[in-house]
Amino acid sequence: MLGAKKNSKNTAKSSKALPPGKYRMGGAHFKDDDAFIRTAVRDVKRLEKYANLNADSSLLDWGCGAGRLAVGVREHFGRVRDYHGVDVQAELIDWANANLAAPGFRFTFVDVSNERYNPDGSPERTLSAEPGSVDVFYAYSVFSHMNDDDTPAYLTLLGEALSPDGRAFVTCFVEEGVADWEENPEGYGPFDWKGRLHCTRFSRRHFEDHVASAGLAVDRFVYGRETDGQSLYVLRRR
Repeated sequence: MLGAKKNSKNTAKSSKALPPGKYRMGGAHFKDDDAFIRTAVRDVKRLEKYANLNADSSLLDWGCGAGRLAVGVREHFGRVRDYHGVDVQAELIDWANANLAAPGFRFTFVDVSNERYNPDGSPERTLSAEPGSVDVFYAYSVFSHMNDDDTPAYLTLLGEALSPDGRAFVTCFVEEGVADWEENPEGYGPFDWKGRLHCTRFSRRHFEDHVASAGLAVDRFVYGRETDGQSLYVLRRR
């Protein structure tokens, strides 16, 4: 009986896998397991509230890392119809596929170029999603590391991928009265930004012009309350 209990405990532990600290993108506070899970569940609940996420949704987690949001989905819903995590960092996707992939959960490595995270990737852009197939799109701290050519191109792909009633939940650095786009702006935010695309900042007007050109509209905007002072947008098809 003791042996059976021990095996049951090990099975339960493996089914609740969390990424190791070195794979937890997004800040030092994510190194704490409780904070990692709590913030993931918080974002899933926000997707439920602002983007209509539910158990029947198709959810595209674009820039998923090692699957933080997937952990939140697992904790809050158990599963949704289709959680699809996509990232340009192969090592993180390999970990997620080995530890988090399950019915309703899948992960895809896309070898596309990003000067910070995958500089040798292909210049061909893709979301790895069929047109009209995504009910909820989530991109946390992704446009905050993107150049001003990729941004409008990916927003256009996002507009094509959303289902008619779909919503996109994205964060980025936007400010009033600044240059249209700037890489690693000096004296801005909590860090001394270093390296390619560590921080990319848009003027609010410029980013929202990209949004409109992509056939999208702003459903919700909250200034400066996300990680490192990013702002939140909830977008929909026009």
